[in-house]
Amino acid sequence: MSYTFYLFFCFILFTTRLFSIPEVKVIPIPGNINTDMQEFAPSLTADGKTMYFYSKRNNSKYTDLYKSTLVNGKWTNPVELRALNSPYDDQSPFVSDDEKFIVFSSNRDGSIEFRLANGKLGVSRDLYYAENIGGKWAKASSLSDKINTEEMEENPFLHESDFYFTRYPFGNPSEAKIWRAKIIGNQLQEPEELPSPINLEGTSNIAAVISKDGKYIYFASNRPGGYGGYDIYRSKIGKDGSFAEPENLGAEINTQGDEAYMIIDKANNAFYFCRKNINENYDIYTALILKDDTEVAINEKPIRDKPIEEAKVNPPQKDIEIPNVVELPKKDTPKKDVVTKDEITQTLKDKKKLTLNSVHFDTNSSELLSDSFPILNQIADFLKDNPDSKIKITGHTDLTGDTALNKILSLERAESVRAYLHSKGVDRKRMIADGKGSTQPIINNLEPESNRLNRRTEFQIVD
Repeated sequence: MSYTFYLFFCFILFTTRLFSIPEVKVIPIPGNINTDMQEFAPSLTADGKTMYFYSKRNNSKYTDLYKSTLVNGKWTNPVELRALNSPYDDQSPFVSDDEKFIVFSSNRDGSIEFRLANGKLGVSRDLYYAENIGGKWAKASSLSDKINTEEMEENPFLHESDFYFTRYPFGNPSEAKIWRAKIIGNQLQEPEELPSPINLEGTSNIAAVISKDGKYIYFASNRPGGYGGYDIYRSKIGKDGSFAEPENLGAEINTQGDEAYMIIDKANNAFYFCRKNINENYDIYTALILKDDTEVAINEKPIRDKPIEEAKVNPPQKDIEIPNVVELPKKDTPKKDVVTKDEITQTLKDKKKLTLNSVHFDTNSSELLSDSFPILNQIADFLKDNPDSKIKITGHTDLTGDTALNKILSLERAESVRAYLHSKGVDRKRMIADGKGSTQPIINNLEPESNRLNRRTEFQIVD
């Protein structure tokens, strides 16, 4: 079994502190990615719609690379990357933002061979590179022999002109360390092992990722003071290239099991990571960051803190910042629905946005209830009186139920509203339907009144 770990963050940094994040809802990734076998090392394209990872499935003796796409809030059945996979282990993919190239680890034919102490032949796990040409992956080539050795090289990550990877002796992942090689003129230079406090003697430190702005390094480690096995840590990089004391990302992410491979999904206000619960294989999880009245800090200004539950094994207890790709708006005070045509007209013309809790649907259904028709008729009249106006219809659910299913349901409900307005004489081309599910609650709890207010339909004037 491989103990490779790879962390991958995209886009810009979170500027909120971890312990100030409101409630995080963690569930296995929706769709058909996870199996009873091991799923590991997710890597996302910049648009968040394509995921690469590796897994051992289909009764294979070896791990293979897979690809899945996000459709209607769920990840599709993974497709094996046959053009890249070999008859041996293929692991730890790092795909570029634009999906133009990929770097991964493999012990395929052509990898470095050597004799073990017992006289048997050993094969290292080396790093390979392939380009996407015309939508097809070209044949993978081994990276420079400055990188690949008789040891195991895994977990590639590229930040500007710095190439990071994990290296450990054959069969000894407990001695894994993080390495970095400069790239000068498209040529990889001799790598160097990162110094303490990133790499610590007697511990396994793996899978470095650098934030988009180059200010932080994220990695996984089993060093003392964590919550369980491997935890995810962060260290600030000084202007002189030095590393601050690493900080554990805390109980919102790390558990008594093992965690690694966090990647941010900007579009859905969530992040993905791998978790190995005790006595189980690794699976990919998604964590939805729910809005609250927590204020977002800009440029690292402090925000109000929120306590976390005490863990059985306590890591450092100071506040920790994590990357931020989405702004968490302040909580709005719920207002009563407007009900007359004049109120609707005034609201849409002045504020360009109207929020209604009086558009009702059957339970767990997108079928409109008849008590919704009067207010929708008023909106239809407004659109007919203002033929140049276009609107975006956005559905929202409460916080109960599955996050992915809620997103699908909210979109279907927005489509139902669009269909109803079309039946009243509004051109479909003037309306856009969208669904946010439970990702943007007005009130972050499960009280009946909060659920009622979170279940809403928004109408926004668009250009």
